[in-house]
Amino acid sequence: MKTLLNMFNEILLFIMLKRNLKKDQILDYLSKNPNFFIENQDILAQINFPLLENKNNNEKIVSFKDWIILNLKKVQKNIIDNAEYNFSIQNKIHDVVLKIIKKRNIKEFFYLLNVELPGVFELEIVNIVTSDYNFSEKFNLIFKDKESIREIYGHKNKLVMDAVENQTNIFESKNKIYSNAIFSLDKSIFKSQSLLVFGSKDKHFIDNRAFDLIFFLSSVMEEKLIQLSNE
Repeated sequence: MKTLLNMFNEILLFIMLKRNLKKDQILDYLSKNPNFFIENQDILAQINFPLLENKNNNEKIVSFKDWIILNLKKVQKNIIDNAEYNFSIQNKIHDVVLKIIKKRNIKEFFYLLNVELPGVFELEIVNIVTSDYNFSEKFNLIFKDKESIREIYGHKNKLVMDAVENQTNIFESKNKIYSNAIFSLDKSIFKSQSLLVFGSKDKHFIDNRAFDLIFFLSSVMEEKLIQLSNE
Protein backbone atom coordinates (compact mmCIF):
# COMPACT_ATOMS: atom_id res chain seq x y z
CA MET A 1 0.00 0.00 0.00
CA LYS A 2 2.89 2.38 0.78
CA THR A 3 4.31 1.78 -2.70
CA LEU A 4 0.95 2.58 -4.24
CA LEU A 5 0.62 5.73 -2.12
CA ASN A 6 4.09 6.88 -3.17
CA MET A 7 3.14 6.34 -6.78
CA PHE A 8 -0.03 8.41 -6.27
CA ASN A 9 2.09 11.12 -4.68
CA GLU A 10 4.19 11.40 -7.81
CA ILE A 11 1.21 11.43 -10.16
CA LEU A 12 -0.70 13.99 -8.13
CA LEU A 13 2.44 16.08 -7.93
CA PHE A 14 2.67 16.06 -11.71
CA ILE A 15 -0.98 17.08 -12.10
CA MET A 16 -0.93 19.87 -9.57
CA LEU A 17 2.40 21.33 -10.61
CA LYS A 18 0.62 22.44 -13.76
CA ARG A 19 -1.58 24.53 -11.50
CA ASN A 20 1.49 26.16 -9.91
CA LEU A 21 0.85 24.55 -6.56
CA LYS A 22 3.71 23.91 -4.18
CA LYS A 23 4.79 20.38 -3.35
CA ASP A 24 3.75 20.79 0.30
CA GLN A 25 0.25 21.79 -0.80
CA ILE A 26 0.01 18.73 -3.03
CA LEU A 27 1.19 16.32 -0.35
CA ASP A 28 -1.13 17.93 2.20
CA TYR A 29 -4.06 17.54 -0.16
CA LEU A 30 -3.24 13.88 -0.82
CA SER A 31 -2.85 13.07 2.87
CA LYS A 32 -6.30 14.55 3.53
CA ASN A 33 -7.82 12.75 0.53
CA PRO A 34 -6.39 9.19 0.53
CA ASN A 35 -9.17 7.94 -1.76
CA PHE A 36 -8.55 10.59 -4.42
CA PHE A 37 -7.72 8.17 -7.25
CA ILE A 38 -10.35 5.66 -6.17
CA GLU A 39 -13.03 8.31 -6.41
CA ASN A 40 -11.61 9.93 -9.56
CA GLN A 41 -10.43 7.05 -11.71
CA ASP A 42 -11.46 8.79 -14.93
CA ILE A 43 -8.58 11.22 -14.51
CA LEU A 44 -6.14 8.39 -15.24
CA ALA A 45 -7.39 8.31 -18.81
CA GLN A 46 -6.20 11.89 -19.29
CA ILE A 47 -2.62 11.28 -18.14
CA ASN A 48 0.31 10.04 -20.21
CA PHE A 49 2.33 7.27 -18.58
CA PRO A 50 5.68 5.67 -19.37
CA LEU A 51 6.04 1.93 -19.85
CA LEU A 52 7.52 -0.16 -17.07
CA GLU A 53 10.20 -2.20 -18.79
CA ASN A 54 10.92 -5.56 -17.24
CA LYS A 55 14.46 -6.93 -17.41
CA ASN A 56 13.09 -10.43 -17.75
CA ASN A 57 12.62 -10.93 -21.48
CA ASN A 58 10.11 -13.71 -20.87
CA GLU A 59 7.62 -11.23 -19.41
CA LYS A 60 5.59 -8.71 -21.33
CA ILE A 61 6.13 -5.00 -20.89
CA VAL A 62 3.38 -3.69 -18.63
CA SER A 63 1.80 -0.30 -19.06
CA PHE A 64 2.35 1.85 -15.98
CA LYS A 65 -1.18 3.11 -16.38
CA ASP A 66 -2.59 -0.43 -16.47
CA TRP A 67 -0.56 -1.29 -13.38
CA ILE A 68 -2.09 1.65 -11.53
CA ILE A 69 -5.62 0.73 -12.57
CA LEU A 70 -5.07 -2.90 -11.55
CA ASN A 71 -3.91 -1.81 -8.09
CA LEU A 72 -6.85 0.55 -7.75
CA LYS A 73 -9.17 -2.36 -8.45
CA LYS A 74 -7.43 -4.38 -5.75
CA VAL A 75 -7.91 -1.54 -3.27
CA GLN A 76 -11.58 -1.31 -4.20
CA LYS A 77 -11.99 -5.07 -3.82
CA ASN A 78 -10.50 -4.94 -0.32
CA ILE A 79 -12.91 -2.14 0.60
CA ILE A 80 -15.88 -4.11 -0.76
CA ASP A 81 -14.74 -7.33 0.97
CA ASN A 82 -14.44 -5.51 4.30
CA ALA A 83 -17.85 -3.90 3.85
CA GLU A 84 -19.44 -7.29 3.12
CA TYR A 85 -17.68 -8.83 6.13
CA ASN A 86 -18.85 -6.02 8.42
CA PHE A 87 -22.42 -6.31 7.12
CA SER A 88 -22.44 -10.06 7.79
CA ILE A 89 -21.03 -9.60 11.30
CA GLN A 90 -23.46 -6.76 12.01
CA ASN A 91 -26.48 -8.95 11.25
CA LYS A 92 -25.15 -11.73 13.49
CA ILE A 93 -24.44 -9.30 16.33
CA HIS A 94 -27.97 -7.88 16.15
CA ASP A 95 -29.40 -11.40 16.51
CA VAL A 96 -27.03 -12.23 19.38
CA VAL A 97 -27.85 -9.01 21.25
CA LEU A 98 -31.54 -9.99 21.23
CA LYS A 99 -30.62 -13.38 22.67
CA ILE A 100 -28.45 -11.76 25.36
CA ILE A 101 -31.29 -9.48 26.47
CA LYS A 102 -33.56 -12.50 26.97
CA LYS A 103 -31.16 -14.41 29.24
CA ARG A 104 -32.64 -14.65 32.74
CA ASN A 105 -29.71 -15.95 34.76
CA ILE A 106 -25.94 -16.31 34.70
CA LYS A 107 -26.05 -20.00 33.73
CA GLU A 108 -28.06 -19.27 30.58
CA PHE A 109 -25.75 -16.41 29.73
CA PHE A 110 -22.56 -18.45 29.98
CA TYR A 111 -24.08 -21.27 27.92
CA LEU A 112 -24.80 -18.75 25.17
CA LEU A 113 -21.33 -17.29 25.56
CA ASN A 114 -19.05 -20.30 25.32
CA VAL A 115 -21.28 -22.90 23.66
CA GLU A 116 -23.50 -21.09 21.14
CA LEU A 117 -21.52 -17.99 20.12
CA PRO A 118 -18.44 -19.76 18.74
CA GLY A 119 -20.69 -21.45 16.17
CA VAL A 120 -22.57 -18.25 15.35
CA PHE A 121 -19.38 -16.29 14.61
CA GLU A 122 -17.37 -19.23 13.26
CA LEU A 123 -14.82 -18.89 16.04
CA GLU A 124 -12.87 -21.42 18.03
CA ILE A 125 -13.50 -19.76 21.39
CA VAL A 126 -15.70 -17.10 22.98
CA ASN A 127 -15.19 -17.05 26.72
CA ILE A 128 -14.26 -15.11 29.84
CA VAL A 129 -10.91 -15.18 31.62
CA THR A 130 -11.19 -14.87 35.40
CA SER A 131 -8.99 -15.41 38.45
CA ASP A 132 -11.93 -16.88 40.38
CA TYR A 133 -11.12 -20.60 40.17
CA ASN A 134 -14.40 -21.92 41.62
CA PHE A 135 -16.47 -19.71 39.32
CA SER A 136 -14.42 -20.74 36.28
CA GLU A 137 -14.89 -24.42 37.10
CA LYS A 138 -18.62 -24.05 37.66
CA PHE A 139 -19.33 -22.25 34.38
CA ASN A 140 -16.52 -23.57 32.15
CA LEU A 141 -14.61 -20.27 31.97
CA ILE A 142 -10.86 -19.78 31.48
CA PHE A 143 -8.91 -19.56 34.72
CA LYS A 144 -5.75 -17.45 34.95
CA ASP A 145 -4.03 -15.98 38.00
CA LYS A 146 -4.51 -12.29 38.81
CA GLU A 147 -1.02 -11.31 37.70
CA SER A 148 -1.46 -12.86 34.24
CA ILE A 149 -4.75 -11.02 33.77
CA ARG A 150 -3.35 -7.76 35.11
CA GLU A 151 -0.57 -7.76 32.48
CA ILE A 152 -3.20 -7.82 29.72
CA TYR A 153 -6.07 -5.86 31.29
CA GLY A 154 -4.83 -2.29 30.85
CA HIS A 155 -8.01 -0.37 31.66
CA LYS A 156 -11.76 -0.92 31.70
CA ASN A 157 -13.31 -1.43 28.24
CA LYS A 158 -9.96 -1.68 26.49
CA LEU A 159 -10.30 -3.71 23.28
CA VAL A 160 -7.22 -5.26 21.71
CA MET A 161 -7.47 -6.95 18.32
CA ASP A 162 -4.98 -9.64 17.32
CA ALA A 163 -2.81 -9.61 20.43
CA VAL A 164 0.30 -11.79 20.15
CA GLU A 165 -0.75 -15.11 21.67
CA ASN A 166 2.66 -16.18 22.94
CA GLN A 167 2.66 -12.96 24.98
CA THR A 168 -0.82 -13.39 26.45
CA ASN A 169 -0.90 -17.19 26.95
CA ILE A 170 -4.67 -17.06 27.30
CA PHE A 171 -5.56 -19.92 25.01
CA GLU A 172 -4.37 -23.48 25.32
CA SER A 173 -1.92 -24.47 22.57
CA LYS A 174 -4.23 -27.26 21.39
CA ASN A 175 -6.75 -24.65 20.19
CA LYS A 176 -4.32 -23.30 17.56
CA ILE A 177 -5.61 -19.72 17.76
CA TYR A 178 -4.44 -17.57 14.82
CA SER A 179 -6.08 -14.25 15.72
CA ASN A 180 -7.98 -12.92 18.71
CA ALA A 181 -9.84 -10.04 20.33
CA ILE A 182 -9.59 -9.22 24.04
CA PHE A 183 -11.98 -6.90 25.92
CA SER A 184 -11.32 -5.74 29.50
CA LEU A 185 -14.50 -6.14 31.55
CA ASP A 186 -15.70 -3.97 34.42
CA LYS A 187 -14.04 -5.11 37.66
CA SER A 188 -17.38 -5.03 39.50
CA ILE A 189 -18.54 -8.20 37.72
CA PHE A 190 -16.11 -10.63 39.39
CA LYS A 191 -14.81 -8.18 42.01
CA SER A 192 -11.49 -8.33 40.14
CA GLN A 193 -10.08 -7.80 36.65
CA SER A 194 -11.43 -10.15 33.97
CA LEU A 195 -11.35 -10.45 30.19
CA LEU A 196 -13.85 -11.28 27.48
CA VAL A 197 -11.93 -13.13 24.76
CA PHE A 198 -12.62 -14.19 21.18
CA GLY A 199 -10.27 -16.68 19.48
CA SER A 200 -10.19 -17.68 15.83
CA LYS A 201 -8.24 -20.21 13.74
CA ASP A 202 -8.22 -17.79 10.79
CA LYS A 203 -7.86 -14.04 10.13
CA HIS A 204 -11.09 -12.83 11.76
CA PHE A 205 -9.37 -10.17 13.86
CA ILE A 206 -6.45 -9.20 11.65
CA ASP A 207 -6.13 -5.46 10.85
CA ASN A 208 -8.88 -4.53 13.36
CA ARG A 209 -11.65 -5.86 11.14
CA ALA A 210 -15.10 -5.03 12.56
CA PHE A 211 -13.50 -3.31 15.59
CA ASP A 212 -16.54 -1.11 16.34
CA LEU A 213 -18.93 -4.06 16.05
CA ILE A 214 -16.86 -6.26 18.38
CA PHE A 215 -16.60 -3.37 20.84
CA PHE A 216 -20.38 -2.89 20.74
CA LEU A 217 -21.08 -6.60 21.32
CA SER A 218 -18.54 -6.73 24.16
CA SER A 219 -20.14 -3.70 25.82
CA VAL A 220 -23.61 -5.26 25.63
CA MET A 221 -22.30 -8.49 27.15
CA GLU A 222 -20.56 -6.55 29.89
CA GLU A 223 -23.76 -4.67 30.75
CA LYS A 224 -25.72 -7.93 30.90
CA LEU A 225 -23.10 -9.48 33.17
CA ILE A 226 -23.29 -6.49 35.52
CA GLN A 227 -27.06 -6.80 35.61
CA LEU A 228 -26.96 -10.56 36.33
CA SER A 229 -24.20 -10.26 38.93
CA ASN A 230 -26.31 -7.79 40.92
CA GLU A 231 -29.41 -9.99 41.03
